[in-house]
Amino acid sequence: MSGVPEGGFLADLGGLDEWCSDNEFDVEEIDSSELVLTDQDTGSVWSVFGVDDWIQIKGLVLEEVEPGAALCITLARLHDRLLGCRFSVDAQHGLVIIVDLMPSCRSAAAIAEAIIQMQAIIDHTSDLLEDVVSSGVEADDRKIDQAFGLEGSRRLH
Repeated sequence: MSGVPEGGFLADLGGLDEWCSDNEFDVEEIDSSELVLTDQDTGSVWSVFGVDDWIQIKGLVLEEVEPGAALCITLARLHDRLLGCRFSVDAQHGLVIIVDLMPSCRSAAAIAEAIIQMQAIIDHTSDLLEDVVSSGVEADDRKIDQAFGLEGSRRLH
């Protein structure tokens, strides 16, 4: 683990190094405004970087994905769930999950919480999203409920 950089934008994230060590994440400094955190257990890779005074965290969900209609409709339905993050199809990487932390949330604890939340969302949706991509059929609200273990949801369908 190379650690959190000494200077620059992310230097004020005291405690991130400790959290990464305690939770078995490797830390790679790309430059003074970007870190890459890799979960040693799952292999999940998270980019943490500055966008003005905000922090953006991005993680890969599926590689080499085309933004077809079924996927776009399913992602819109997932976004309707107010998950606290969003999905995007990135031509360079594939389907990614992204969260933006406002300047008042610039802390190691906020980054850790966001990564844990985003990983849980990936864990619940990756099979569903793989099915949508392979079949070309969008997931309806009931399938999304099932992905999150919400049998008999009170959501209006």
